[in-house]
Parts: sequence; C-alpha cells; structure tokens
Amino acid sequence: MTEFHYAGTTADGRPCQGTVRAPNAETARLRLIGQGITPVRFAEGAAEQKAASSQGVKLKRADVLLFSREMSHLKQANMPLDKALGMLKETANTDRLKAFISKVEEGVRAGKSLYQSLLPFEKELGRQYLILIRAGEASGSLHVILKELTTQLEAEDKLRNYIISSMMYPMILLVVAVLSVVLLLAFVVPQFRDIFDSMGDALPYSTKLVINISDFLRLHWMALLAALAAVLWLVSRWAATPSGRMRLDGALLGLPLMGKVLQNLQFAIYFRTFGVLLQRGVPMIDALRISIDTLTNTVLRSDMEPLVGVVKAGRRLSSGFVSRYFAKTSTPQLIRVAEETGQLDATLLGLADRYEDEGRRTMGRVLATLEPLIIIFLGMMVAFIIVAILGGVLSINDTI
Repeated sequence: MTEFHYAGTTADGRPCQGTVRAPNAETARLRLIGQGITPVRFAEGAAEQKAASSQGVKLKRADVLLFSREMSHLKQANMPLDKALGMLKETANTDRLKAFISKVEEGVRAGKSLYQSLLPFEKELGRQYLILIRAGEASGSLHVILKELTTQLEAEDKLRNYIISSMMYPMILLVVAVLSVVLLLAFVVPQFRDIFDSMGDALPYSTKLVINISDFLRLHWMALLAALAAVLWLVSRWAATPSGRMRLDGALLGLPLMGKVLQNLQFAIYFRTFGVLLQRGVPMIDALRISIDTLTNTVLRSDMEPLVGVVKAGRRLSSGFVSRYFAKTSTPQLIRVAEETGQLDATLLGLADRYEDEGRRTMGRVLATLEPLIIIFLGMMVAFIIVAILGGVLSINDTI
C-alpha cells in the first residue's frame, strides 16, 4: 500500500487536503471520488518525501513558538504567505530556525499550502498543530489559528517552566543532603579512625555502625557507582518495554500527592487540546485520537482510548468517561450537560483550566511538605553521625 497526499475540493466546493492509502494512484483517486472529494493534486510517497525534506532540521519548542507568534502577527496584517516567510527567514535568530523557514518557504513557492509545507516536520510540530493549520487554511482564518496556537504553546511552556522551577529547590536540597552525608562518612569519620581503633569493643554501637558504613563507602565506592549505573541502565531498559512503561506510569500515579499532580496536569493538556480541536471544526473522532496522543502517561492513555470506540458506536461521549480517575469528580456529568446544550468545546476548555488549577494547588502542597521533610532528613542524618562520633570520644574519656 502506498500513501498519497492529495489536495482537492469537497462536494460543497470547500478546499481540503489529506492522505489516502491505496495500491496505486488510480485506486486512490476513485476512493476520494467515492467520498465526495474531487482531487486536484496528488503526491506519491508522502512519507518518504517527509523524511527526506526534513532531514537535518531539528526544531526546539522555542523555535516553534517563535515561528507561530511571528507568523500570527504577519498574517494578521494581511501579508501574503510567501512574503511573510521571507521576512521571517531574514529575521531568524538561529541557523536551525532559518533552515526550517527556508524549507517551508520552498514548499509554499512551489504551490503547496502551508499545511503541506509543514507536513515534513510533523514530529517536531505535532499532529494537533498541523490539523489546526489545515483547518485554518480551509476556513480562511489562518491568522486566528496561529494566534490560538501561540497562546496554547505559551500556556504549555508556562506550565512546564512552573513544574521545573517548582521542583528545582527541593532537588537541590536533596542533592545537598546526600552529598553532606557522603562527605561526612568519607572524609570526616575516617579522621577519628585511629583514635577509635584503640577502644575495640568498648565503643558504642552507633559509633561502630558509622565507622563500618564509612569503611564500606571508602573501600567499595567504585563498585557502588558501577552497581548504581547498572541498576539505572536496567531500569531504563525495562521502562522502555510496554509492560515496564505501564507499571512505571502506574507507580507514578500512585505516589502520594505527586501522583495527583501528574494526573491533573495530564488531563489539563488533554482537555485543552480536545476543546481547541472541536472549536475549530475538527471531527470528534479525529479530535479524540489527537488528544490521546498528548497523554504521555500510558496508564491514562489506555483509560482514554476506549472513547474513540464509544463515539464510533454512536453513543454519547459522556458515557465513555468511566475511568476510575473520574469516579469522584463531576467531569462526566459536566460533559453530559455540555452535549445536551451544544457547549462541549467551551466545557472542555473549562475543564482544562480546572484541572490545571487543581494541579498547581496540589503542587504547592507537595512543595510545602517536601522541603521541610528533606531538611529534617538532612538534620537527622548529620546529627546521628555527629552524636555517634561524640559518643565515641566521650567513651574514650570515660575509659581514661
């Protein structure tokens, strides 16, 4: 089977484009005609063209955001697409972004739509981005779509930066705690070794324990590092398997408080993507499939995948929200009411805001609990080592 990329018009005269798989071009053309689409252009082997044309260009999220923001401004000023791309290429601040815009400009000047020109970069842009661009071109509201994409990308970056910055301080505390204990055991405790050796069995048990741990770390630190590296490697290989990834994602969702944060933030991205796609006229089944791709947690994804079958069977969308993660929430009821009132897209966007706000609040509680726990742990470990050393010194004085 070969994949053909086409551009054509529907029965009501609206432009459309997409892909169709068929043994040959004639069969693909007949299939499109049977669907009420009159094909205008055909491109065979879109997948091969995609791999070849995007070779050597690796976009970052900052590049995609900058491209979307600037294109939104230029299209809002009614600037032709090819001129807008040419201006962006001249002002691009990185060679990577300039190469990307050059390839898109080549496609547009060759007569392709913006969607077709961006298709080779689906891996970097995502299916949702391309679907919305296609919807914007078909409806003549490309500048509106680009503005919405910019807003959504900025919101996702803001959420990602919030998570990273929120976890930075606790991680630094944890690293400092571990390093402090290791330095005490590896360099401070051995300074008292000669003094304690003369005591023999007269040393307190805590002092003996600290000395033994110190000796073990100093004598076997290379083996410990090798064992840690081996464990991390094995865990990464296990997590790369479907069953391992499923178990790991399930364990993450089961973490106290932190699992709730991950769940809420995942659902926030899912519902926001779903709502935006429906708002732009994307068919519900396609919107569901694209939204599921935004769920990086495989457990949540497996719970949401049956929704596609529910809609295909002609049942209400709300009847498919039977996941245990919605058991104690009003989400299914809100979606049922939204289906009855015809406000599904607005309700989904409202749910996205609700889950994001709940995730942020829970994250605040996690940080408020985690930081003092790490400080207490560090204080207890250091205090235990110091008390053990002092106990050994005092036992020497008592012996003397």
